Amino acid sequence: MKPGAAACSYCGYPVDDDPCKSCDGGGTHAHSDQAARTGLGFYLLGFIDGFFSLSVATFQLLTCKEYRGKLMGAMLVNFLLLLVFAGGIFFAAHKLLPLYIDLPQGIAAVLTVALALLVTCFLAPTLISVGITPFLEPIANATEIRIAGEKMKALELGLFRNLLAGINTAVQVLLLQIVVLVPILLLALIPVIGLFFVALGLLLSAYLNAIVCFEIPVLRRGHGMRYRRRIVRRNWPRALGFGLAFNLGMLIPVFNFLLLGPATAVAVSTLYFRFEKSA
Repeated sequence: MKPGAAACSYCGYPVDDDPCKSCDGGGTHAHSDQAARTGLGFYLLGFIDGFFSLSVATFQLLTCKEYRGKLMGAMLVNFLLLLVFAGGIFFAAHKLLPLYIDLPQGIAAVLTVALALLVTCFLAPTLISVGITPFLEPIANATEIRIAGEKMKALELGLFRNLLAGINTAVQVLLLQIVVLVPILLLALIPVIGLFFVALGLLLSAYLNAIVCFEIPVLRRGHGMRYRRRIVRRNWPRALGFGLAFNLGMLIPVFNFLLLGPATAVAVSTLYFRFEKSA
């Protein structure tokens, strides 16, 4: 299989023959029903499917034997990276906010937490993904095998190319997030209507976080950032639903530190099978 070849409409891997040799054309494996709803479908149902994908993935992660022995490393790295990032953002907001805005102590505390959460939702997934993605590979691999059979195997891209792809993605998305984040943070300070911009910021962060997280299945198939943006845009209901669930997951204590990264790997690997992959 070579990157750039025609892709299987079911598993998305490059294919030379019909049916695909990786997934036998789909629908032949015991768990193929998990990805049977391939295609765009009705937008609302796609959004609901994406939103609940993280909950379903968490349940599978904790109950399916395929994931035993693959969780500890990913959980530890997820905990350390998110702890460092969230702690740093909160400390920075706590120290810098009083320098620019003179507010009563209670209001300043609430605003500090709100801004820290908003910044974390925007930036944390991008920066953390660079460090945690290699530890999520075994979980993504187990998910694909569980869905489509033992023949599923990621393209051999090499450690150096994988690292460069991760850094390239982080830089591109981070720059875009900063360009979006700064105006929204300023507009969020406006009384009353600021709540609208906070909501807008969370929606935009959900969409951008989906672009970041779908690096896992997309890179396994040899595609780059341009393809990822295109396929997320084409399947935006599922992608946006997942992104909002991801944002919510970042706010849930314990889950965000330990299981968010591994559950994301299961969710995006499963959702990718359901994506419409045609040009």
